[in-house]
Amino acid sequence: MWNHDRMDQETAPQGWMQQHMASWLRLPTTLQSEGWEAQMTCEAAPVQMEGHLPSGERFYFRARHSEVSLGIGGEDPSDIPEWEESESHEEASWLPATDGEAIIRRLALRYAGRKS
Repeated sequence: MWNHDRMDQETAPQGWMQQHMASWLRLPTTLQSEGWEAQMTCEAAPVQMEGHLPSGERFYFRARHSEVSLGIGGEDPSDIPEWEESESHEEASWLPATDGEAIIRRLALRYAGRKS
């Protein structure tokens, strides 16, 4: 006899993870349409993206534990960025892409604002 409830319990986490990863993989395409050069290097635990802002500076975005950060500039923005700012977010390692998009845009605007 087929047990649908058990099947749903086993496949639900896989479906959630596939959807989570797919939404993160779509974000660089969205940003690229606005002049960013962006590439996901990890979709979960931690979420990581890197590339270049539309203005040309290198960036490194990471969401890990309870912190989401954006490092910009410097020789290696993932190590010692010229500028870095972060925000708290509960369970940032599993940050939804919609939240991540809002945060990366907000932090990039803060960076741009400090240059004005």
